[in-house]
Amino acid sequence: MTPLTWLLIPLATIFMASIWGVVAGRPRRAHDVTDVERYDRFRAALSRMTS
Repeated sequence: MTPLTWLLIPLATIFMASIWGVVAGRPRRAHDVTDVERYDRFRAALSRMTS
């Protein structure tokens, strides 16, 4: 049973690395303009609250 356990460790590592590769390599949507606008609105709201 011990050799099977030692074989399971690299197999689990390969499985986890492949999942990470799929998640890290997926295409992402670029929302730079809307993110900047949201940040500006957030800063404006905070400045109104503290003033």
